[in-house]
Amino acid sequence: MSASVTTSQTGTDVSHPTGVLYAVRCLGITGIIAAVVLSVAGWMLVMEEGNNGSVPAAIGILFMTAPVVLARRQPILAVTIVAIAAIVNGLLWDDVIRCGAALPALLYITFAVGSRSRIGGRGWGRPFLGLAIAMVSVAAQGLWDPALGISGFAFAGVLVLIAWGAGLGWAVIEPRIRRRSSTS
Repeated sequence: MSASVTTSQTGTDVSHPTGVLYAVRCLGITGIIAAVVLSVAGWMLVMEEGNNGSVPAAIGILFMTAPVVLARRQPILAVTIVAIAAIVNGLLWDDVIRCGAALPALLYITFAVGSRSRIGGRGWGRPFLGLAIAMVSVAAQGLWDPALGISGFAFAGVLVLIAWGAGLGWAVIEPRIRRRSSTS
């Protein structure tokens, strides 16, 4: 049995990338950049003067932002980690504002839940499960994040629904865009 190996101009094997290249291919550069930016923003927000933050609380916010890297391949896992982290963060540090970084991360992941959960003809169970888990995260953030309040909680819920719906829409149109660009 022979294996086909593609080599670049430098003579290195490019058919099976390793290390950083493999991580970028699997996780997606957008997810990696978004996770890093949101994690740094979350750390800075939690540690901001007057926010009652601490180093453990800043580490806690990373569990609400870093799962963005998982959204491309494992959106249900990513949204579950964020929801659990929202509950744990709220129970441990209920007076820390973290929604400025945690909510955009949740929106990114919720879009991925909508766009990736029905791949391969899967049913509606996974998208609705992911949406329900995202709403648990919104409820936890609304309950314990002092910046959200009732109106912010409702607004966050609507934003999550919009991101999820946009993901579902993207899942429908993306294959058509790919087909059109491949025939051009």
